[in-house]
Amino acid sequence: MEQQNQDSSPRARLQGMWKGFRQSNPQAQLHYAIFQATQRIKQRNQSVAQYKKRFMDEWDKWLGMGAGFTGLLLLLNPDGLWRWQIPLVIVAVLLAPYLADIYRALKKPFTEYPGKQLIGQIITLTTPITDGKGEIRLDNQTWQLSGMDCTADKQVKIIALSDRTLYVTPVKP
Repeated sequence: MEQQNQDSSPRARLQGMWKGFRQSNPQAQLHYAIFQATQRIKQRNQSVAQYKKRFMDEWDKWLGMGAGFTGLLLLLNPDGLWRWQIPLVIVAVLLAPYLADIYRALKKPFTEYPGKQLIGQIITLTTPITDGKGEIRLDNQTWQLSGMDCTADKQVKIIALSDRTLYVTPVKP
């Protein structure tokens, strides 16, 4: 038991880390650490540039949202916030793109559904559609087909989707 306590002491852990560092290639580790740091900086700079572009392209929209938010706060408490009106508008304008991103991220799971990207695509049938029913494998998923009878190797366009059924129509050559 005493041996386990000694091994978990900070000094023992530090010595173990130093021993592992000496046995490895320090130059490669340094290069990797520098690579990771530059990637983080590039990613941060990219997101800042993206925010600036989005902010400048739609500044009137963000100004309207900031002023509307401030107007709502002033409506709820007309006596207390009039001194803070301009700083509140500035802060709301600067935060509006982030708040819009959060709203879009929260809304996405409710507006996206499996197979939505397939609508409008033209596919080639691997099995025929008989009696208005068929089956095809797309994106590692099996889909039921519904549409006019077609032979295999016929091209069809996906026009709609419901649950696991793709509604198709033949493409004219």
